[in-house]
Amino acid sequence: MESLLRILHLEDDPNDASLVQSMLKGGGVTCATTCVQSRDDFVAALGRGGIDLILSDFSLPSFDGFASLKIARAWCPDIPFILVSGTLGEELAIDSLKRGATDYVLKERLSRLVPAVHRAMQEVKERVERKFAEKKREEYSRKLQVLSRRLVEAQETERRHLARELHDEIGQALTVAQLNLQALLESPGTETLLPRLKESLEVVERVLEQVHDISLNLRPSILDDLGLEPALRWLTNRQAALVGLEAKFHADALEQRLDPVIETECFRVAQGALTNVLRHAQAQTVSVELRKENGQLHLWVRDDGIGFDVAALREKAVLGASLGLLSMEERAALAGGGLEFTSVPKLGTEVHAWFPLKWQILQP
Repeated sequence: MESLLRILHLEDDPNDASLVQSMLKGGGVTCATTCVQSRDDFVAALGRGGIDLILSDFSLPSFDGFASLKIARAWCPDIPFILVSGTLGEELAIDSLKRGATDYVLKERLSRLVPAVHRAMQEVKERVERKFAEKKREEYSRKLQVLSRRLVEAQETERRHLARELHDEIGQALTVAQLNLQALLESPGTETLLPRLKESLEVVERVLEQVHDISLNLRPSILDDLGLEPALRWLTNRQAALVGLEAKFHADALEQRLDPVIETECFRVAQGALTNVLRHAQAQTVSVELRKENGQLHLWVRDDGIGFDVAALREKAVLGASLGLLSMEERAALAGGGLEFTSVPKLGTEVHAWFPLKWQILQP
């Protein structure tokens, strides 16, 4: 061992304790050993801490290895525990491993002690490294989640800004152009320009409609003004009307406005699910349901379409072929919830998302 190994040795025979120390020293193990013989001294030593390894005899007066193992695992579950005994049969040895012992060494085969110690401490080292790596991974995951949340927030802010610009600036400018063209059409002396004026008016009206649709898709004002339930009802009916679907909508009454993050992410998940229904499902009916259950907000989007293979689509999504599924899962997760898909070919699809039931904090 490269560094000083602090060992607690429970052994009532001084000769056996000395023999164990000689084996460790001869095997190149640099250690500082505290030897105890009784239960009280063993517990007291554990309480003082500063232990890297526990060695324990199995047969002691009014005390055995299983009892010492139970105490050690209660006090310090991560410290290696090796039984060193001359009375430990194969059945008891296996039982000790099941109960949490790291290893066992028979006194008549003390040549196994040093390799067992090295192996135990290597396991400790690997466990510490795994915990460190896991901690770093969790830290990285938290940072990535924060960045993802900020990115989504920035995206929604930009969507809101663009939607207002389209509606207030471009939409109003097009409306002025539309009114002017209509006035020209009704003015005397413009008969020769009628075809071009009508064509221009149709173009303006078409662009105005497109601007309106783009503005609504970017960020519908109803979500900010009235909240999630009216926005989902409007979205469901609007999307279903685009392709002639029968739409069903149900929502539990909400006592107040939800947290803006919950409203936005729930709306976006529903929007993504309904878009998939329109594009791929070939459905006749679509339903959206919003319920409160056990402190959570649940969203279901169901259709009676052709369905799909969830596993196959997930594989494509991981390869970058279909980001809609991953986007919905990511949005639900960023809001502190989750999402699952259930689909049966020719029988339809269900998207179920859930979110923490967080209410909007009203400013005084």
